[in-house]
Amino acid sequence: LYKFLDSSNAWMTLRPEGTASVARAIITNKLEHAMPQRLFYSESMFRHERPQRGRQRQFEQFGVELVGVAHPAADVECVQLGWDFLCALKVLGQLVLHINTLGDQESRSAYREALAQYFGQHRDKLSDDSQRRLDTNPLRILDSKHESDLHITACAPAYSDYLTPASRAHFAFVTNGLHALNIPYTVNPRLVRGLDYYQHTVWEVECVSSELGRSQATVLAGGRYDGLTSMLGGSRKLPGVGWASGIERLALVMPDEHVPVPEPPVPVLIIPDQPVETTDRSLTTDRPSREVKPDVYAYAMRVARDIRKFRSACVVHNSSDSTKHQPLGKQLASVLARQPTPTHVVIVGSHEMELNRVIVRDTIAQTQHEISIDNIGQALN
Repeated sequence: LYKFLDSSNAWMTLRPEGTASVARAIITNKLEHAMPQRLFYSESMFRHERPQRGRQRQFEQFGVELVGVAHPAADVECVQLGWDFLCALKVLGQLVLHINTLGDQESRSAYREALAQYFGQHRDKLSDDSQRRLDTNPLRILDSKHESDLHITACAPAYSDYLTPASRAHFAFVTNGLHALNIPYTVNPRLVRGLDYYQHTVWEVECVSSELGRSQATVLAGGRYDGLTSMLGGSRKLPGVGWASGIERLALVMPDEHVPVPEPPVPVLIIPDQPVETTDRSLTTDRPSREVKPDVYAYAMRVARDIRKFRSACVVHNSSDSTKHQPLGKQLASVLARQPTPTHVVIVGSHEMELNRVIVRDTIAQTQHEISIDNIGQALN
């Protein structure tokens, strides 16, 4: 967790994931009796880890949650949604789905006790991190990638030996559902969750790609968390299941042509008035100034406002000098040199203002035509 003391000497903890936030939102907005709820979120998350490629301390995460359905069919629905989502992105690498079951609370307690006893016999051989986890959450030792831990965890008790009959039936429904949907998967008995509110089905999708490497290969992770709302003060012990995916890590394994590039804003260029000659000899070393009258500027801003009604962004190409304005040719060259290049350029001047018209230039077809300002939305679309 990313936590620190603030200026009031109070501990602050930044959220590591969105599940608890969704559960609190359900409680706060009195949605506990309006089940089920299918929700999604996209927010910044924080984890105090060593930054490296594919892992940042602040990152964007997209997730979905299905709250209010205890039946294992909800688990299958969420796994399918996440799998189809990743397949649609056409990521660069092989997708591998790992699933496991943590069972119910009775199963988890029994297995945790068995792990504590087993790892306790090997405490001196465990890594420093795993020794700390032995006292706080022995299940997290199964997550360890440390070389000294791997041969010890390989012989650890199997979770399946401690599952209740109800937990076995829940997991069997999930695996049968994935078979029916032709979703390939691997049961990974070492896949666990460190937070106590997770139970039954947990899963991760790895992308085997040189862009991520082995340690950061997970691009999506999910699980069931029945009862989280009651832990946070809610009036009902609601079932829930969901998954989340890190946007930055996904971007690393997506082909460049599939990464959406924001459409560049439509530039509005202003044709300056003709150069004004001066008789002041103190200014003879300067070029004649090209001025833009205030009413032409106002007209350009009106045009930009009308464009924003139809397009996401529009900018008026201003001069950095309050007394001079670049010739139209230089403005156009500057705009076309940018990447990505705008598909259209709108041009206005004193003549266009008087006629309540604009010039729309198509930068792809390299054509332009003069239209009424009332038709600008149609021309740009």
